[in-house]
Amino acid sequence: MHRILIVEDENIVGLDIQKRLQRMGYEALEVLSTGQQAVEYVEREQPDLILMDIQIQGDIDGIEAARRIRERFDVPIVYLTAFSDETTLQRAKATEAFAYVLKPFKDRDLYSSIEFALYRHKTGVELQKHHDKLETRVEERTAELARVNEELKHEMKERQLAVEGRALLKEQLRQSQKMEALGQLAGVVAHDFNNMLTIITGYSDLVINRMGDKDPLVSDVLAIKEAGDRAAIITSQLLAFGRRQIVQHSTIDINSTIESARNMLQRMVGEDIHFEVELQPGPHYVKTDPGLFDQVLVNLLVNARDAMPHGGRLRIETAAIALDQPLTNRFLNLKPGEYFRLRVTDSGSGITDEVLKRIFEPFYTTKDKGTGTGLGLSMVYSLVDQSGGQIDVTSRLDEGTSFDLYLPITDARPEESRTETSPAPGLRSENGNRFILLVEDEDVVRNFTQRVLSDHGYNVLEARQGEEAIALSELHAGPIHLLLTDVVMPKMSGLELAQNLQALRPDMPVLYMSGYTDDTVFRYGVQEEQVHFLQKPFVPDGLIAKISQVINPR
Repeated sequence: MHRILIVEDENIVGLDIQKRLQRMGYEALEVLSTGQQAVEYVEREQPDLILMDIQIQGDIDGIEAARRIRERFDVPIVYLTAFSDETTLQRAKATEAFAYVLKPFKDRDLYSSIEFALYRHKTGVELQKHHDKLETRVEERTAELARVNEELKHEMKERQLAVEGRALLKEQLRQSQKMEALGQLAGVVAHDFNNMLTIITGYSDLVINRMGDKDPLVSDVLAIKEAGDRAAIITSQLLAFGRRQIVQHSTIDINSTIESARNMLQRMVGEDIHFEVELQPGPHYVKTDPGLFDQVLVNLLVNARDAMPHGGRLRIETAAIALDQPLTNRFLNLKPGEYFRLRVTDSGSGITDEVLKRIFEPFYTTKDKGTGTGLGLSMVYSLVDQSGGQIDVTSRLDEGTSFDLYLPITDARPEESRTETSPAPGLRSENGNRFILLVEDEDVVRNFTQRVLSDHGYNVLEARQGEEAIALSELHAGPIHLLLTDVVMPKMSGLELAQNLQALRPDMPVLYMSGYTDDTVFRYGVQEEQVHFLQKPFVPDGLIAKISQVINPR
């Protein structure tokens, strides 16, 4: 039962409010008549909410009393007032009141304002807790990553092998193993981060949608959401260098990709650099992630641009070439065959031999502090490697640098693109007849997901783990229109659960979700090309759009 303090200098009005609160089921505390009494009472009793009249007797009015209380105590305040002039409202806004009720008011107006204020306060406290927890985890994991990275740097001091070819292969193998070690650590980080980011960004969206445009706290919640979005980008970059991000391979024509982005790339390079593009007539198709490949182009061109601060020449070339055995021997895990070569050449300052050995190391950068993360070329290396290709870099001091990307040519053709959209408003009533079995072992993620599904009209059956989900399925006599399950759970994985349930409900579709990364997900038997998969963190619209795609396939 919520404890509510009343600050009202008209005793009859205060007693009336007290009785109303009791009828509504609240614990109505004392009725105080001055602001100073209110400040002293809050210090002793810590109520759950304060109903504060703005115009009260004494040395300080309700607004000043609210300001002093909010400075020292985290107690939500709802103003009661018969005054609505602009000056009074501006003073009241500065105290971060949670709601306003104009006198005279009806019971339903008072009740809705109190409930809204309590909800906003509770949500704000939860968001702050998750934000503080995330900051602590970031600091801990960043320190751990830095320590591991420092240890791995010492490995680079091993002596070069006598035979140049073997030395090159050994260097490539060491680079691959280093990426693997850091990637494993990043994978553990990602699971914790992605679960917390789901809560931070998801609840932020829910709160923003409930607030009016003029709500004084909208900007605060937007700042929390933007911080969560930035954290998600950083997590994605951390995963990239260790082959730990989910890569959605599809067939693309790189020439078309470059041509469509040509104007944007020209603007990014700048007017003081002569920008040239020479594309071998095609098309030539490769399998890679289109979105990540766009980022590869940007990273390579930004790197080249920064090497020419006073202007120069930057050239992009493409060609289909055949690599025979002698050529492929220069690269680790590259087989003879037809390849598409993307070459990016600049006339910049060049790269020293010492730096050239380390350019793909995560967090390694020669740029000034604050101007680069050291993850750009690591991300390029990762995507090319995951696409079955290799990178060759040549450079001469004061002459320039050339990056050659080799990607296997495929006989496959691009599929028609499909856009995921949120379900139309008319589908909400139809959702009321649909049951979703939600299985998630993280309570906060499960509660958030259930909230979103219920808000969109779905009937939700909740379970913490596989055995509980199977029991719910057996008790539920009607159809289950979707199994929405985490991949990695105690005792029984999401794939094992789906196999058990689909033996009894063969027509039930499955949507997997996970904050883990692709190697962990694949290890649990979930291949993203074969099933529907949703990567954490996700926001409400993304979740509903994915569910609509699975339940209502085109």
